[in-house]
Amino acid sequence: MRFELDDLEHDALTELGNIGVGRASTALSRMIGGPVELSVPMVSLVPGDRVSGLLRSALPGALIAVTECLSGTFLGSAILLMPERSGLPLAAAALPPGVPKEDAVELVEEVLAEVGNIVLNSCLSSMGNLLGVAVGTTLPQVLRGVGDDLLERCGVALTAEAQAILFHVTFRTPPHDVEGTVVLALDAGSAMELKAAIGRYIGRVLA
Repeated sequence: MRFELDDLEHDALTELGNIGVGRASTALSRMIGGPVELSVPMVSLVPGDRVSGLLRSALPGALIAVTECLSGTFLGSAILLMPERSGLPLAAAALPPGVPKEDAVELVEEVLAEVGNIVLNSCLSSMGNLLGVAVGTTLPQVLRGVGDDLLERCGVALTAEAQAILFHVTFRTPPHDVEGTVVLALDAGSAMELKAAIGRYIGRVLA
């Protein structure tokens, strides 16, 4: 069965993403110790075999991926993707002052994992709470790479039957602007579960 959302369902999904991004912005501000603005996400729904091409256009070059496996109502992967050229300076800016250079590399990895964890879990927990479904995640893993190889290591099924939801966001924390994409990669059954949950959510809101 083809996974499609009508305009009302798409608007509801965008609003769910916006609420999650707002919570992530607050949490990241506390972590970094300064203002962090995250843009209202633009949402795209695409089959798995089109994800790589869209990401190459939106985020060219080497990427950093923070990925978590999903459990509960939805099975698949949640991934935060950022360009390496801007994600690394953002993570370095979040380090405590005076960190020795020999410790910085390892700490940057930890910061990247925490940034990804905050963004992904803010979005997923908001979505789960508002939709009334259970969404579990594993601990975050930081990966680097490009194209299909990186997506496959993140657990994205690059097939026409699989479904991916892309939330395109921009992090703004002066002097850094970082483009990023949250990818929710679901199997076909989980995609239909999501559509049903969104329908129930709309019904409750309109009741």
